[in-house]
Amino acid sequence: MPEMRKAAEFSAAFLDVWISQVYNCERVRIKGSESVQIVSITVNQLITMFFFMAIGYVFRKTNILDIYAGNAVSRLIVNVFMPAMVVRSFSQNFKLEVISDKLMIVVISIIVLIITAVLSIFLAKIFSKDKNTQGIYMYSFTIPNLGYMGYPLIQAIFGDAALLDAMVYCLPYNVYIYTIGMQVLTSRKNASILGLLTNPSIIAMIVGAILGLCDVQLPGTVMKILTTAESCVTPCAMILTGTVFARINMKSVFSDWRSYAASAIRLLALPLIALMILRLMKVPANWILPCVAILAMPLGVNSVVFPEAYGGDAESGAKVCFMAAILAVFTIPIVFALL
Repeated sequence: MPEMRKAAEFSAAFLDVWISQVYNCERVRIKGSESVQIVSITVNQLITMFFFMAIGYVFRKTNILDIYAGNAVSRLIVNVFMPAMVVRSFSQNFKLEVISDKLMIVVISIIVLIITAVLSIFLAKIFSKDKNTQGIYMYSFTIPNLGYMGYPLIQAIFGDAALLDAMVYCLPYNVYIYTIGMQVLTSRKNASILGLLTNPSIIAMIVGAILGLCDVQLPGTVMKILTTAESCVTPCAMILTGTVFARINMKSVFSDWRSYAASAIRLLALPLIALMILRLMKVPANWILPCVAILAMPLGVNSVVFPEAYGGDAESGAKVCFMAAILAVFTIPIVFALL
């Protein structure tokens, strides 16, 4: 473990010097103690995830949860817990004054999102010929883990101001997730406009955006209900992921080259390319930070939740999600050290 840490620190230092010399640009410096904190927070978040994943795995293997449990849990997440999270998030962050003050961060987010979404179409065809599986890889390369991994790390290392920037940066991503992202991840490729508009997450996004733009303050009881429901998303999603793993040959998780390659693209290639391009364009450091920090996060659990609920390839999503989470322990400190 000490050897791995030294290797990560050496790699980060080498890349740091090289980028600074080539682009001669301002950057936010990470201290050694903060690097340890990054690893600690990442590991703690992952231990929590794997704990609930293990519950789902064991319960399914021992038939405490039957074959229909996964679909039931996924529909509960999609139709109850996730809409609550969307309403809470949009009502608090989708405010005109916040967006106008940080308009350039939103613009950068939209540009990066479009580029990665288009790039993911071509990359996904390399990884699989199956349309459903291609959707998993398209989503993997486009959407990182925003709230569960990204926000706690950014707040702990860079502070509350950086967290707000990150939340504003993620607004276009949240719109993508509950519109195009849901279609990419599932077999409902030709869903009607009416079907989209009646989707609980879409309705929640519209309601939350209206509340945010109108600066409506929700009653304390309503906020308590929303935050309580939101807190159920990650534990239930990881339990669901565990039930999916129970029907997978675990050897295939570690022997499939695609999981490693997809994780490398998600965790290293995308954030480092974005970092170099933005610094080449002399973009201010405080605008670069939320973009690269979010891009460095592993794949989120939606790659399992949506396919399981609507008939997509949940197994491939679980494999990539699991592998990216493990490798993130080593890659996140390297990327953060360059910010």
